[in-house]
Amino acid sequence: MTTRTGPKIIGFAPTKSRAFRCLWMLEEIGIPYQFIYATPQSPQVLKYNPLGKIPILVEEDGFVLYESGAIITYLGDKYRDDKNLLVPRAGTKERGLYDQTMSVIQTELDSQGLWIHRKHEAMGEYFTYIPDAVDHAKKYFNKTNRILIQQLKDNNNNNSDNDGNGGGGPYLLGSNFTAVDIMYVHCLNWSKTIGWDNKWNDDITIKQYMELCMTRTAYQKASSIKDGDHMQTTEATTTTATTTTAKIPNSNL
Repeated sequence: MTTRTGPKIIGFAPTKSRAFRCLWMLEEIGIPYQFIYATPQSPQVLKYNPLGKIPILVEEDGFVLYESGAIITYLGDKYRDDKNLLVPRAGTKERGLYDQTMSVIQTELDSQGLWIHRKHEAMGEYFTYIPDAVDHAKKYFNKTNRILIQQLKDNNNNNSDNDGNGGGGPYLLGSNFTAVDIMYVHCLNWSKTIGWDNKWNDDITIKQYMELCMTRTAYQKASSIKDGDHMQTTEATTTTATTTTAKIPNSNL
């Protein structure tokens, strides 16, 4: 629920950029928060992240955190309750599998797959066009995604949790929806926008999984947020927020 109180998420293009992962997580948790519009490499972003990238979390006490995976894991740990175990407890087998899956999504599916397309095709004007790198990245994305799809199928076929591998259920970690599902769904939707979905779009397991995740109330609420809805909120809630546009065009940063 976007308000004038609570932690701030700084970003842009909330349904297209990695900021969406954080907004969806906050809606799942159900706490008040602010969405502050700012573009990558702008003064507002560089103030908090020397890399110039979004999203950025700014707590009410001034604590700053960037990198979407770190942000949503932190939020899940901080606002844990017995109803929504969006991030498993530290020291458990489930947390080990969570960290493993989160790492695969961030470092393999996203950084070595989707981001290479964004950097060397969609934004080639700024980072140089490297078609061979993009072709290899697509193959690597498909390879990694096959492993994650198999993880879903194994959970669907597993009706017990005695093996310590998450138990049976429709999600990446089994019966519980977690923050890794937020990351994965965002990456799958990203792959659809660039035409990298031909290897998985007819898979019934993925279709059911996507429908299950995307019909969640929190997903729908996060999806309804638009940049324009929050430019005025930015000016009203903080004197340091800006809507300056960086030289790099809108992208999945």
